[in-house]
Amino acid sequence: MKGKFLFIAGTATGFVLGSKAGRQAYDRLSAKAHQLWGDPATQKVISQAETIARDAASVAQTKVSDLLDRTEASVKKEETKTTPKEDDGNHVI
Repeated sequence: MKGKFLFIAGTATGFVLGSKAGRQAYDRLSAKAHQLWGDPATQKVISQAETIARDAASVAQTKVSDLLDRTEASVKKEETKTTPKEDDGNHVI
């Protein structure tokens, strides 16, 4: 109950303080964010990050594929070890 009360009190306080700042403060912040997003330096960094992420994903995909291939080969090898080639009559069921 105490947690709910604190949550409601915090929400009410944020609403009152936010509404006192008004729409102008929000509009200034929004305009600054749009200006920053449109900046060529920001777009360059974003492009570099995308390239790095794409390369990392490609490397990870290759490693996972190789690991799956080795695991499959290992399982097949173990299956051939444990599967009798022919019934020699010495097995008791």
